[in-house]
Amino acid sequence: MSGQSNIYQEITTQLLSQIEKECSVCYTDVNTSGNLSAFVKGLLLGQLSVLIVIAIVLRYMFLEDTSQNKKQLSRLSPAAKSPASLKQIPSTTAHILNKTFYDILHHPPESTDWLNVLLAQAMSQYRDDAQLNDRLILAIDEVLNGGVRPGFFGPIHVTDLSLGEEFPIFSNARIRPSDDIGSMRAEIDFEFSDQLSLGVETQLMLNWPRVDFAALPVSLLLSVVRFSGTLTIELINPPESATANATPLDRYIAISSYSDFTLDFTVRSLLGSRTKLEDVPKLTDLITSKLRNVYVDRLVYPNFVKIKIPNMWEARDRKTREQQQVLDEKVEEAPASGISASARERMEEFVENIKEA
Repeated sequence: MSGQSNIYQEITTQLLSQIEKECSVCYTDVNTSGNLSAFVKGLLLGQLSVLIVIAIVLRYMFLEDTSQNKKQLSRLSPAAKSPASLKQIPSTTAHILNKTFYDILHHPPESTDWLNVLLAQAMSQYRDDAQLNDRLILAIDEVLNGGVRPGFFGPIHVTDLSLGEEFPIFSNARIRPSDDIGSMRAEIDFEFSDQLSLGVETQLMLNWPRVDFAALPVSLLLSVVRFSGTLTIELINPPESATANATPLDRYIAISSYSDFTLDFTVRSLLGSRTKLEDVPKLTDLITSKLRNVYVDRLVYPNFVKIKIPNMWEARDRKTREQQQVLDEKVEEAPASGISASARERMEEFVENIKEA
């Protein structure tokens, strides 16, 4: 019995020692794995913190908030201004007069000698060019015989052309209030005394009882001897509006003359072939009245000659209108339900597959 108990005791001792060894190994593995997981967690947290710091630096130092940018653009956009803000802007006319130190009511008229010299140089050059090979006479001849001519007039031939030797003199330039509220115009007196002559020959055709039955020769020499008055020059702006127009309105310079002008003509006429009538008074009155009426209808205030001012943004505005037109066409072509063509095709294919199934 004592021997068996000793054997049991040895076996128990060996088992206990083996269990202690296994427990010590497991404890060592547990400590090692715990240290490794803690290292990995620390490494990941460190990398994550570095990335967060880099993102914050990029966000607040190199990037811009889109919503804030849109707000700034909306503040800078002229379309975003309300009518109340437009009323706070000072009058353009008063602002210009204040900045240019011009008293529109008491400023004395100014000399335009520099303008007279420049115009004289230009007219002198044109006179020299017109005399070269009679090019101006040929051009006027083409204009008079071109287009639609009355049937009772024969061919018109230019026989004389003189552009004179004097030059127009402008003086007493001043700025005055315009009829439009908040607008201004320039007034300039002018004087031109010279002999601008144009001589023509033609025939008055008698077409009864047959075509070209008879012809009455007519010779005319028309001369402008004096032309004076007051010119007005005004910049016409489109009316202000709180809403932008789809097509921008044109800006132009309006040039007109006051009704107190002087326009004197001399007309020399010669009618007939064998028996000639010279300087017929009725013909002179008819020609001068027609020419004066043409001038009144074209230039005397409130009529004016319009000179368009080039638009700096014409190309950009045209491009914007074309893009808007393309968008409008796409919207019109789109179906009323708002479903795109590709989505409709997919729905049709799905329905066909269900039917086949």
